[in-house]
Amino acid sequence: MAYGTPCTPVTTPDSNWAFDNTPTQHPSCTSSGGGVNDLGSAPTQCEGDIASVYTKIDPTNGAECLSAHASTCKIPMRNFTSLDYDFSVDSCNGIWAAPLWMTPDTWQWGGGSGEIDSLELCPRSSISMNFAGGGSQVELDSSTFSIDFTDNAHVTVRKDPSGIITITTCKQSDLTTNSQCPAPTYSSCDDCLYNNNKEFACWCDNQENIYSSGGCTDGTDCIWTLVSDVWNGVSGDEGYTGCMTEVPEIGLAAGKPNMDTKCAVSVEKITLRGDNGGPLMFASGSPASCSALTTTN
Repeated sequence: MAYGTPCTPVTTPDSNWAFDNTPTQHPSCTSSGGGVNDLGSAPTQCEGDIASVYTKIDPTNGAECLSAHASTCKIPMRNFTSLDYDFSVDSCNGIWAAPLWMTPDTWQWGGGSGEIDSLELCPRSSISMNFAGGGSQVELDSSTFSIDFTDNAHVTVRKDPSGIITITTCKQSDLTTNSQCPAPTYSSCDDCLYNNNKEFACWCDNQENIYSSGGCTDGTDCIWTLVSDVWNGVSGDEGYTGCMTEVPEIGLAAGKPNMDTKCAVSVEKITLRGDNGGPLMFASGSPASCSALTTTN
C-alpha cells in the first residue's frame, strides 16, 4: 500500500511560529490524562516552513488530544478573501481530525456559527469539507483523497463579494492562478448550496451570508482564528459524539479512541489573503509573527 507523506517535523518550533501548542483543555476532546497536549507530545511545525502544522498520534502515550491554534493572529472576516494550504494525510482511518479550520471568536448557533472546517475527518472514516453541520458539506472521493494515503493535495477556502464561503480541494497539479484550486461556479446562494456539482462545499444563508453567522452578529467582533486539531481522546462534547463514529472495517466502536494507529497529518504553506487578493490585514494587537501566514504580494 502507498502512504501519504506528511512533512518532516522539527522537534522545537521556531520562535516566530504563530501557533500555540501548550497543554490546555477543550470541551471537544479529553485525553486519557484529562486534557489536551498533556501526554508528552503536541503539534509542531514542518522543517523550513513556519506557516505549517504537523501532528502525529502516538498511542504509546495514551489516548491523545492534540491541538495548535494561532489565536493571536486575528482574522477580520470582512477583510478575508481566501485561505490556501497544501496537505498530506497518512494512516488516519479511525481518527477524528480537523487539520486546519477557522473558528469565530464567538461560537454560537451550531451549523450557523460560521465555523469553516476546510478539512475534517468526520465521520472518521473519510475526509470531508464541513461547516459544523451547516451549509452544503461534501465528503471527498476516497480514490483521490484517501484518509490513509493522501499527499500533494491542496485546499482553497474563498469568500466571494457577497459573503458566500466555498471550499475546494484539488491535487497540486491542478492549481491555477495564485496557486489556488480552480474556483467553483455558482449563480446564487441556492445554486451554491444545491448545485449537483459536489466538488465544492458551500456555506451561505441568502441574507448577508457569513456576516449573518453567529460570529458576526449580536455585537460579536466578526473575527476568526486558525486551529489544527487531531482528536483521539476518551470523551468530549456533542462534536465528539457526532464524529467519533464506528469504523467497522478496522473493528473500532463508536466513541472509542483508535489505539492501533500511526496517524500523521501536515498542512503546509498556509496563506491567507485579504482585500483584492493582497495581504490580510490582521486585527489590532496581532503580533508581527502573523505575517508568515499571509501573502506578500
